[in-house]
Amino acid sequence: MSSITNDYVNTSKILIVEDEPFIAENLQEMLSIFGYDETEIANSANQAIKSIKTSRPDLVLLDVKIKGDQDGIELGGIIQEQYKLPFVYITSYSDKETVNRAKHTQPLGFIVKPFTKDDVYAAIEVALFNKNRIAVSNGSPQAVLNPTTYNNDSIYVKKKGLLEKVKYDELLWIEADGNHITMNVSDGRTYTVRKSLKEITDKLPKDRFLRVHKSFVVQVDVVTAIDTSHVHLGEKKIPIGRSYYNAFTATLNTISAS
Repeated sequence: MSSITNDYVNTSKILIVEDEPFIAENLQEMLSIFGYDETEIANSANQAIKSIKTSRPDLVLLDVKIKGDQDGIELGGIIQEQYKLPFVYITSYSDKETVNRAKHTQPLGFIVKPFTKDDVYAAIEVALFNKNRIAVSNGSPQAVLNPTTYNNDSIYVKKKGLLEKVKYDELLWIEADGNHITMNVSDGRTYTVRKSLKEITDKLPKDRFLRVHKSFVVQVDVVTAIDTSHVHLGEKKIPIGRSYYNAFTATLNTISAS
């Protein structure tokens, strides 16, 4: 049973393009659990395009096989070329031909059926993380004005009447334990705060901090290596969940060394 709960209200708008009502409604219910309450459902390419023009979603969850004149991959190409919106494919097809067609439309991830809550959550979080990172690197005015990206370089933690400054560069990882989270800083400082992991990560820039486990968030810049069960921050090892690993490593630029 997933431990993901609706700890905060997320303002990101998500469009679900899925022609099977049960799957679409199941996804919408999952998104609500994650805190994504602004969602829409479209069951065809035409309906999806109308919704995109009207509501301009932040992310599209797009089934590869939808009914109508255009399948999901053709729609993905239109979304990428004409509307420049990030999208994640939902598919039960992982054959070479489908993957080759799909990858050329530049999706930000894949959710493979049958999926779990953790699979969906990890794919969405990584997609939105990369969307914000790309926007910041391109100097997007929307990214500058979006309060979730933040232009300052620090977060302030209230402790014994003082607001202590913690620079993002110094914040290595965050660990959740029940209703508390502990922030671990490079100089050995720790701060324990009565908040959920989602509440604290919502205050951090999405292009710099990434959730790798239901109980852990890491600063991406200090990751030195990744294996199938851990993220390495130098000598420190942080567990990484299976679905988080798949979604995270799918976005990396990798090569094989002998």
